Amino acid sequence: MHTVRSTQVVVGLSAVFFLTPMIAQAKQAGFIEDSSLTLNTRQWYSHEIASKDTYYYAQTSEGRRPVRDRTAWLEGFKLDYVSGFTQGMVGFGLDLSLYSAVALERGKLATAGGSNRLLVDKDGNVVDDWSKLGIAALKFKVSDTVLKVGRHQVKTPVMAYADSRTLPSSYDGMSLESHEIEGLTIKSGYFDQATPRTGAGSQDLSPSFGSRRVTSDWVAYAGADYLTNSGWRASLYASRFKDIWDREYLGLGRQFKGNTISTDVQFDFYNTQSSGQEVAGKIDQQAYGISVTPKYKNHTLKLGLQQIKGDEFFDYVAETNAINLPNTQLSFYNGPNERSFQVNYINDFAAYGLPGFKTNLWYIKGWGIDGTHYDGGAKGIYSSVLKQSDESHYEVGAFVNYVVQSGSLTGASVLSGYVWHRASENQAEGNIEEFRLIVNVPFKIF
Repeated sequence: MHTVRSTQVVVGLSAVFFLTPMIAQAKQAGFIEDSSLTLNTRQWYSHEIASKDTYYYAQTSEGRRPVRDRTAWLEGFKLDYVSGFTQGMVGFGLDLSLYSAVALERGKLATAGGSNRLLVDKDGNVVDDWSKLGIAALKFKVSDTVLKVGRHQVKTPVMAYADSRTLPSSYDGMSLESHEIEGLTIKSGYFDQATPRTGAGSQDLSPSFGSRRVTSDWVAYAGADYLTNSGWRASLYASRFKDIWDREYLGLGRQFKGNTISTDVQFDFYNTQSSGQEVAGKIDQQAYGISVTPKYKNHTLKLGLQQIKGDEFFDYVAETNAINLPNTQLSFYNGPNERSFQVNYINDFAAYGLPGFKTNLWYIKGWGIDGTHYDGGAKGIYSSVLKQSDESHYEVGAFVNYVVQSGSLTGASVLSGYVWHRASENQAEGNIEEFRLIVNVPFKIF
């Protein structure tokens, strides 16, 4: 295991020195009271095992070598500065985050190409470490409305940052969020670049599936979330991924409270149609999801049904997590015309005197995957689905999570678990098992 290169230390210290005079000026402006500086650390470890006809491939001096195991082990650092707002009719603020990651496992055979968990170069060598400016955004506040400009993160059903690896993704552009009306949140945004979870710098926007060589100049969205006094919640969004697709989302849900059991019901719907120059081919697709989640004391049971109607994958912008459908765990269950069902059980051990400790057990089955009728035209990027005829897959998973509730390490967490995934011959994700261990420890500086 190598030590962190001196350049990382210099970059980290320079960020702190840069923040110091800015904070001193902030005291004069009056937004220091709501400012914070936090160092978040994350150790991310995964070990994947392939079986049957599934292999990983490592680049060696003799060429590509198939292997059955793949390991990713990294340490991530996020130095997050979040300011308050200056006083006055228009408040001004600033968010800055420095991201850095160090690879702790660097063997070619062990890492086997890296996947989207570990950064490797074109020769299959693991990049020892990388750093980047993860967030750099000006923010302006009028009343209860905030406009952000620069590199930042958003969370909506049609555009949402992904935080499922060592470091999260972020995007270059602008966004607006307004809470002027009680119960109503209005959101809109425009982005033209993404900063990936694994890697430094930025990249053009592209779809997650099909072909990353297809890119778009921008993605934009507008929508709203509304919560009524009676407990109903509704979300309505529209987005455009320039020259690729137009998408609408509708979400509707409510929690029904009984004497001993409360039940949450959620319905999700996406409509996606190719648009503009259709650089990813013709797309005509609808996605439906419904979940029913009863809760009794510390026991929560989630039942989810999902249906994709269309001859291509349900896709979303790469480096996002914009998929508000119930059946998403290790696999996405977003194949062409796929149906899926989920049973998920969560137990909160606070009832047994262990606050912060939870377990999560689930089973998801997807079937009827059929892309044999896919016709995206000359530009279609999902032609791999033509091989998928009545494909199926399932996964079984078990995770434990503990969050420290008090003391100097409040908010620190440990998440660990194991997932089995088995698939038919042409299902995209194959036959794999994965063990994960993720340790998050925040250090609040001020």
